[in-house]
Amino acid sequence: MSLGACWILLKECISGGSDIGAAVFVESEQHSFLSALLCPQFHIQDYLPTIYYSMYGHVEKLAEEIKKGAASVEGVEAKLWQVPETLSEEVLAKMSAPPKSDVPIITPQELAEADGFVFGFPTRFGMMSAQFKAFLDATGGLWRTQQLAGKPAGLFYSTGSQGGGQETTPLTAITQLVHHGMIFVPIGYTFGAGMFEMENVKGGSPYGAGTFAGDGSRQPSELELQQAHHQGKYIAAIAKKLKGAP
Repeated sequence: MSLGACWILLKECISGGSDIGAAVFVESEQHSFLSALLCPQFHIQDYLPTIYYSMYGHVEKLAEEIKKGAASVEGVEAKLWQVPETLSEEVLAKMSAPPKSDVPIITPQELAEADGFVFGFPTRFGMMSAQFKAFLDATGGLWRTQQLAGKPAGLFYSTGSQGGGQETTPLTAITQLVHHGMIFVPIGYTFGAGMFEMENVKGGSPYGAGTFAGDGSRQPSELELQQAHHQGKYIAAIAKKLKGAP
């Protein structure tokens, strides 16, 4: 967008009686200009947060790669958030859970600010962990007003074994998206040859990126991290298309 075009948009915004809102930076070949203050509905970037729960760090490592993938798409603001812990420090200590990282804790109300989501969690008996379910259970206000309807959402996960829920975990999680009216965005087989890896253990499925934690000592493999990066980039591109971004 040229500087002149920005001023025209500013005039239209003011003449239409809209409140002045977000700042827009316009790039030319040699300079970046703070051109104008424009209407609040004019978004500089699409906001795609990666929201997760991780007890031992496996899901967090996938989340970091998903954020990087999303951030690689031009015009997308990617950010990491954790959901609140529900277990006491005493219980976590008995489970040998390491301290949480400094990634900020999200509140349900902050979901309304996003243009799309990528949700990640470990499995508990083939379903999402109780911590993440508790977070979603607190989104009743957003559900009542359908503030998340029409927004794209992806899923990623960690399981302890090959039969531990690599498909049932995301499959059962889809119900949460459906009730909010969100649009589930699976990765399908867009990851290419990596989806057919048979020589080494690899988590993930057409539903989304995944990893195997085993007894906790196994960390996400390079291929699993690549799949997570791909998922972030893929859903960010889908989110832009849904918003009609150029």
